[in-house]
Amino acid sequence: MKQKILKANLFIGLALIVFSAVLLALSVPFMKHWFYTFAWWSFILFLDGLNFRLQGDSLLARSVKKFFLLAFYSISFWCFFEMCDLRLQNWSYHGLPASWPERWLGYFLSYATVIPALKELEIFWYGFLKGKGPALFRLRVSRSLLASFYVLGAVCLVLSLVWPRLFFPLIWLAFIFLLEPLNYSHKFPSLMAEVEQGKWDRFWSVVLGGLTAGFFWEFWNFWAGSHWEYYLPYLNFGRIFQMPVLGYTGFMPFALEAFAATSLFLALVDKWGKKKASWLVFFSACLLFDVFVFQLIDLFIFKH
Repeated sequence: MKQKILKANLFIGLALIVFSAVLLALSVPFMKHWFYTFAWWSFILFLDGLNFRLQGDSLLARSVKKFFLLAFYSISFWCFFEMCDLRLQNWSYHGLPASWPERWLGYFLSYATVIPALKELEIFWYGFLKGKGPALFRLRVSRSLLASFYVLGAVCLVLSLVWPRLFFPLIWLAFIFLLEPLNYSHKFPSLMAEVEQGKWDRFWSVVLGGLTAGFFWEFWNFWAGSHWEYYLPYLNFGRIFQMPVLGYTGFMPFALEAFAATSLFLALVDKWGKKKASWLVFFSACLLFDVFVFQLIDLFIFKH
């Protein structure tokens, strides 16, 4: 029964995408506000069904529980970058619902798609690239290399926030250098460990997944009534949809950041197991952080 449902997700997701596009074309008010969220959840369902049919693997096939945990974690993960944008001022929101409960529900459901989308696309590309893909070099990991990664990550983070007009792209590199060595050191899944073994297939799958997700983020956003708009200092030209063309390069390192952050989170999930206190602290902290950031978005990023 589960396999039939997983296979059916492809057609259900595709039907929902078409349904949402038709309602948007008909200018149905509800879909103007909710098209982006509706399209992404439908697309994730489509990808999950496609991955299961092609490879026998997908997020929902692995664990329904972890799928929803990743979705919940995704909200706080992206909220961190919303906080960074208070300083960077690279994007703003337009055409959102006037009612704050509806608007916050939109934030919640939209941000919850980020990591599930990246993971499904990583699985998709890995099915084609497993054991293949160009191996650029074989990394030799040492204590000095790990230390230099931490320093480089900290420098990228500080520069992007202290001098955002010049160094804003570095925010999309910082957490690769901060989290990858952390995962490697604790023997959590890491791209650094794979590259050390000369395996680059996962790396390219993550990068291509990020670029693919970036295209669809901008594609769905372009048609949505509730949408975001960009301003990128010295790169604000040659737009494809709402995004300046060179801005698409940022989706690739962002996917690497998300991979590292997700690996760390899933390792903690396994460690916590059934420890109720750990889960209570986690959910409470995430919800408080999310509500705090939603309020900041309403005050500084949402353009009324």
